Amino acid sequence: MDRAGSACSYVSVDRDHSGAAHGSKDEGEMAKFLISTMPETGHIYPALPIATALAARGHQVRWHTGPDFADKVSQTGASFVPMKHAPRFQDLTPRPKQSRSWEAVVGALRRLFVEPAPGQLRDYTEILSDFDADVVINESTAGLGPRLLHELGGPPWARLGVSPLPSLPTSAIPPLVSPAVFADPPEVLPYSDDPGVQDRYRRMNWEAANVHMSQLTEALDELRARFGLGPQPTGETGFAATISPFLQLQTGTLAFDYPRPELPAQVHHVGPLLPPGPDVFELPPWWQDVVSADRPVVHVTQGTVATDPTSLLRPTLDALADDDVLVVATAANPADLGPLPANVRLAKSIPYALLLPYVDVMVTNGGIGGILAALTHGLPLIGGGRTEDKPAVCARIAHTGVGIDLKTDRPTVGKIRDAVRAVLSNPSYQRAAVRVQTDFARHDPPVEAAVLLERLAETKAPVV
Repeated sequence: MDRAGSACSYVSVDRDHSGAAHGSKDEGEMAKFLISTMPETGHIYPALPIATALAARGHQVRWHTGPDFADKVSQTGASFVPMKHAPRFQDLTPRPKQSRSWEAVVGALRRLFVEPAPGQLRDYTEILSDFDADVVINESTAGLGPRLLHELGGPPWARLGVSPLPSLPTSAIPPLVSPAVFADPPEVLPYSDDPGVQDRYRRMNWEAANVHMSQLTEALDELRARFGLGPQPTGETGFAATISPFLQLQTGTLAFDYPRPELPAQVHHVGPLLPPGPDVFELPPWWQDVVSADRPVVHVTQGTVATDPTSLLRPTLDALADDDVLVVATAANPADLGPLPANVRLAKSIPYALLLPYVDVMVTNGGIGGILAALTHGLPLIGGGRTEDKPAVCARIAHTGVGIDLKTDRPTVGKIRDAVRAVLSNPSYQRAAVRVQTDFARHDPPVEAAVLLERLAETKAPVV
């Protein structure tokens, strides 16, 4: 396996006595940005509006990801750069089996953050050989290659948060990861504003980072040593290392989260980063049924990763078969659903910008992109997701009052039916969703993100 050997093997930059990196650009010249994302829809889509805004403002943008998304990258005005050595999710070691052990938690996090970094570093080095990027941007579940690159002399790095921010050692909120969350079935602790409970959560978060997940910190130190870097600064845990010390761009706002006064100043919530609607889309032949519906419209989606239709999709269709609603379902493989009830309309996909204005409630497996899109339209939600970050996302549906958390990814037909009826009959859910929608509307996410990235490119210092 290749090894760097020394920092100068990667990039060459000028530094002043403070250690700050300086490029050789003339004053006033537009900046260069390197975006790097895992080639999955939920990881690509939040970066699309950022790349579009940066390119429209005259900056040079290169985007490092998988070839399946080359066309979408090019449509933003960015230049596509294929992943060569950086692994995709499916190239990583198999996901650890869910179990109630910290070993399983550490294994899952090592897989996401540590394992991809060497390959990313090789790709970034090749890209930077003819593209002197001012900033590298990658997303929150895509390895720590940019961090290593910077510490080896490369540009500062920004992180795009496409999932809930991790709980920090000082957080008074339920831990984002724990053996209970990774168990089968997972168990998510509820938020509480009781001081005693918050003190307990702080202890749990400190112990998780400094004791239970110390092996993650050790794995990161081993990775750093491989490239000639010393251990992490004293007191910095492996999980905290996933937040950029320069700039953390977080999709959404704190209106759809727990109170987070402990977050570092370089964390900026910029509003929901959603992909633009398509210029051309062939609507399904039944589309007029949706447009002219005189009954509630329920949208159910299984997302793009955990796509087993028997977990949420099919039970929802069965649950609502006899209700006076129109169900619009999207499925990666529509044929897998079998015979459909008369009130169901099915498509492989429909852009949210076209569909959601006609929807009254969304049933979702907890993908954050779809949830933010629904809340942008003031739609209440029913969440049923138990993998990846979905338990934490669904818990926020309940906490913010915008809907119901089913607390399982395999809900019964009766449980789904009761939840949909409750949301449609109780206006408090929609009022809460509109409250979040109003907060989202205060933001211009692509422009806010672009301005913050420009500040980082100019100053090479934390954006606070």
